[in-house]
Order: sequence, then structure tokens, then C-alpha cells
Amino acid sequence: MKKRIACAALGLFLILGACASGAPAPTAGGGDAAAGTATGAGADSGEGVTINIYWWGNQTRNDLTQKVIDLYMAENPGVVIKGEFTEWSGYWDKLAATTAGGNMPDIVQMDYSYLLQYADSGQLASLNPFIESGVIDVSAIPGSIIESGKVGDACYALSLGSNAPVFMYDKETVEAAGVTIPEQMTFSELYEIGEIIHEKTGVKTYFDGGINMLQIVARSRGSHIFEELAAGASPAVMEHYENVVRFNDAPFAISVEHLAEKNPDVVETKPMVDQSTWNDFSYSNQYISVKNAAGRDIGISMYPKSDNASVQPMFLKPSQFFSISEKSPHKEEAAKFLNWFTNSVEANTILMGERGVPINPDVAEAIKEPLGEDVQMIFDYISRVGEIATPIDDPDPKGKGEIEALIKSVTEGVRYGDLDAAAAAEDLISQSHSILQSAN
Repeated sequence: MKKRIACAALGLFLILGACASGAPAPTAGGGDAAAGTATGAGADSGEGVTINIYWWGNQTRNDLTQKVIDLYMAENPGVVIKGEFTEWSGYWDKLAATTAGGNMPDIVQMDYSYLLQYADSGQLASLNPFIESGVIDVSAIPGSIIESGKVGDACYALSLGSNAPVFMYDKETVEAAGVTIPEQMTFSELYEIGEIIHEKTGVKTYFDGGINMLQIVARSRGSHIFEELAAGASPAVMEHYENVVRFNDAPFAISVEHLAEKNPDVVETKPMVDQSTWNDFSYSNQYISVKNAAGRDIGISMYPKSDNASVQPMFLKPSQFFSISEKSPHKEEAAKFLNWFTNSVEANTILMGERGVPINPDVAEAIKEPLGEDVQMIFDYISRVGEIATPIDDPDPKGKGEIEALIKSVTEGVRYGDLDAAAAAEDLISQSHSILQSAN
């Protein structure tokens, strides 16, 4: 399936929009505490309607989402919304197990990488009837945004905003070292800057050895990483592990032992947060959460690219979607919530663009100024990315989750010195090829 997000349409306002078991995940509004819910009697929604929503996120997202849920319930007596959340690392396993047990929540946060898998397996409801009837009002939303949630002719997911890869850096450390971070570095420039910063400040450099960086390397070559892996030959994988080895062996790199104490996938434990490193790799919609966790000024620039890049690897993607379960008994009520979540100025003022700048440009314009400099900076960043971005890769194939876990394992082997670049590349390519053949 070939689908592309039209950068020109996103650039219109840069509609950024900003990247289980049957047991419930921890719920919003209180860390490990159960989610707050409310009950009432109802308007046109009917009485006693309960909608379950499941999302991944950090504590900032969880708190903001719960506030929005509380507001919706206050405005819609008779509708009870129960929110559940977990971190990204455990989200997909729990969702898969819950879905297999026939208990998929009414509304689930969906990622571009998994959309094809869940749509093709018949787990998601088509939003077409609700869009056509106006229950979900898309009159102000560019068509490219709606297209991003389609599989074939059916829209199965409503984007919550656009997102872009972002390189973050600790301004305090960078300024102390007297260096300037370019708008977009090459990997060699990142290496040289890391060397200078360590010499001047003693602060280490972190290099992303995961799937996001591998994707950037492939895109720098004008390729798509899953197409290479499916073919059983991947120059991008070899280049990627050469970079991992190069940065791992550098005296200014964060040690593997220290990195093991951290979890760069979780905002609160990113090594940059406590200045174990001066840099991080993330997505634009996480900027505010990372800055809040660090409690300092954080700068941003575009993801580094290969030294010999033939194609600009930067892209815009839906930060995430909301989808409705095909088995939900309350599809229309769920669609009404999606419509409100998308088109309510009041709701999006609370959300602060944390999931991305609203896809409704009128709403985005309304919240931009009141939300302050940090949000405006992300708006502007997405606008700059939109000017140079190339089309997003096709949705990831089945087997993507298994390959992502494999990449982490192989990268760990490289960092501990168990694998050199060639062995790591051979291992990853051969296993990934088998995974994709079996899954597809």
C-alpha cells in the first residue's frame, strides 16, 4: 500500500499536530493510581454509556489527557470515560493481548507503524460513516491529514497532529563548551562536536542505535529500511552499525554501563535530563515533556544525516492517531469524542500541543499564542521541517515490532563488544528477512 503525507498540505499551517493482558494498565491522573472517572445522566448521548480509552505516554500526557476527559464528561453527562495508559515500551504487547482476548478498548491510540497491521486484521472500525455524516467534522482539516489514516479507501485512524524527528541538546552544556549546533548536522559533525563538548565540559555524547536512526540512515540513501530488510540486503544496516561502533568506541561517548542505568525511551530517565549526556534523539511532540523533566533550557535542531546523504531524510509523520475498535458497542459515542478532541479549542488549550499541534488549523491558530514560547518554537520547527521534508515511508509491515526489539538486542551486543559492525549487520539482516517472510 502506497500512502504519502503531502508536505505541502501539512505546510499550510503545519498542522503539526505536533511522534496486555486483559488487566488494565496504570491509569491517567495519578501515576500508578487508578484513573478517575465520573458518572452522570445524559443528554443526547443516552444514559450509562461507558467508553474506554487506552494510550501510551509519559506523566505529562497522562495528566493533560485526564483533564480533557474530565472536561468532556462534565459537558456530556451520562458519558463515562475510563482512561488507561502505559509507556510506549509495553503498550503494543498489552494492546495485542487485550485485542486477542476480544477486549480492545473503544478508543485506542494508534501509531502509523501499526496502522496497517490492525486495520488489515479487522480490529479497527472505519471512520468513513462518521466523517460522511459530520459526526467527525473534517471540513477545516486538509485532505492529506485524513489520507494519513487511510488503508485503501477507508479511514481507520484520525491523526492527532504531525510530528518530526528532532535532535535535542542541553543549552547550558553547549554554551559552556562554546559551540554552535547547526540546523542539521552530519554524523561526522556530531562526532566532532561531541568531542569538543567533552573536552570543554566533560559531558558525554549519546548516539541513538535504534530503529529511528536506522530509518534516517536508509532515508539518507533514498531507501526504506523495511524494503531493504525484505530484500535480504541492506547497505543502510551496515552503515548504521559502523556509526554505532564509531560512537561507542569514542572516549566522549556515554558508557554502556551508564546507559544501561538509563532508559532513553522514557522521558524522565533520558540521560540528557540529568546531564549524563548533552544530547538526545526524540520526536518534536516530546519536547515540552523533556524540557519539563530536565528543568532547563533545551535546544532543538534536525536529526543528523549521513555524511554522503543523497536525499534529505527529514519527514513529517502523524504523531499518533486515535482509532475506534470494530467491536466497540459505542462507536458513535467514541466518534463524538474524537470530533471534540480534534475540534475543541478549550480541549486543545488544555492539551498544549503535547500530542502535536492540532490538525484543525483554526484550533491551532487559536491556541498558538496563549500556549507560550515553547509551543511556538515547536510550531516553527515543524514549519521549517515542512519546507525541506521528503515523503514519509510507507506504513511499516507486520513484524515491525519484532524487528525493533531485534535491533535493540543487536545494538546492545555491539555496545558490549560482542559484535563488530559486520557481524551485527549480518545478524540483523538475516533475522529480519526471516521475520518479514514469516509475517507477510
